[in-house]
Amino acid sequence: MDIAMITSGYMPVPAAMGGGVEALIDNLIRKNEQYGMLQLTVFSIDHPQAERLARTIKRTKFIFIKTPRILRGLDRLIYLAVKQLLRKSKSMSYRYILQRLHYIAKVSRYLQQNNYGKVILENNPTLFLVLKRHHNAQKYAGRYYYHLHNEITHDYGCRPIMAHCQKVIGVSRYIDRQFQAFLNDFPTKRLDVLRNCIDTERFGSADSRLKAEALRWKYHIADDEKVILFTGRLSREKGIRPLLQAYRQIKLAKTKLVIVGGAFYASDVVSDDEKAFQALVEPIKQRIVRTGFIHYADMPAVYSMADIAVLPSMWDDPAPLTVIESMASGLPLVTTLSGGIPEYADPACAVLLPRDRQFVDRLARTLTQLLTDDLQRKRMALAGKQMAKHLNIDRYYRDFVAKLTDQKEGKQHEGRDHYRRDFAGSGRPGRRS
Repeated sequence: MDIAMITSGYMPVPAAMGGGVEALIDNLIRKNEQYGMLQLTVFSIDHPQAERLARTIKRTKFIFIKTPRILRGLDRLIYLAVKQLLRKSKSMSYRYILQRLHYIAKVSRYLQQNNYGKVILENNPTLFLVLKRHHNAQKYAGRYYYHLHNEITHDYGCRPIMAHCQKVIGVSRYIDRQFQAFLNDFPTKRLDVLRNCIDTERFGSADSRLKAEALRWKYHIADDEKVILFTGRLSREKGIRPLLQAYRQIKLAKTKLVIVGGAFYASDVVSDDEKAFQALVEPIKQRIVRTGFIHYADMPAVYSMADIAVLPSMWDDPAPLTVIESMASGLPLVTTLSGGIPEYADPACAVLLPRDRQFVDRLARTLTQLLTDDLQRKRMALAGKQMAKHLNIDRYYRDFVAKLTDQKEGKQHEGRDHYRRDFAGSGRPGRRS
């Protein structure tokens, strides 16, 4: 099956700069190396490390779109003007405007000049512009799919093209309902769910626990100190502010809050949210460890050095990977009743708090209780690991292929050896444009 996968144009694939969607695409690429059921072409923004990683992959062709240097410079000027002069609250969304317009134009031309069996747009609704240009929507009618990870709020003049997707594959039932409401009358029969996944063999593994010992030493965390782990962007919607407010209420000795991440993955963006965050940290900085951005390959060890994971989402998070990573790592999870989170975690392994005026106090009490109740943490850890077993990358790949082919899983397995013979040994080098 010949598939063109269009990534966002923000972050590269392979995921050299991080990103949840990019990590999921990496999982598909890795499993395709093993099973070879897809003839995959991935479009990505260029990045030196991503290109190096791409050279090790044989069954996926990468087309890297190089951004002219002048556009990179102008993008930076636009971002600084919006951030410092106009004082826009969401200045990060202006960081890569010209880069993405150039990317969309280039990808659109590739779609016009080639003929792929199916086209998959990964998450960002602006990618529908690649179909709007050059009559690509007509060319690929009945053959384009939308893999939806986040709620959309704008159609960018592409509403009719969105409405004619062959299938919208959401990461949760919640996000499918949101898309359906956005378009008013999108047919339910063309909505599907592909649940997110992680590499369950790495998270919670013996190797990750061994590396965790070195990490605790690196960050000066004593053996008898309990660790609360927050991993994600330092943004308002991820709940870093209420977490810090709650942590200031916790008076337990020998406790550290480890914060992993930056304002926008591995980029140079420093948001207003992060500045406010720094002010909150100052009075309790001795009890906080900031790691900054950590490459995804090192995250299993980060989880393994913790005792509790916390994801205080202040928005309707569709399906955060942190939930699955925490469960697979054997960590009790404290999170919110938001978006698709309850579709992935239940009270056996997670405390799901309502987002109300008492949230900060409830969060502080919940964390204090879990930190002092070893038995409850162990029960939640066992339940979480059991639930996470079904959210592995092997199943993710099989389900992904099945949803694109409308095959039943059993039939898909029967055809696997045939696909492996067809694609065996077909090296497909990366290409830049």
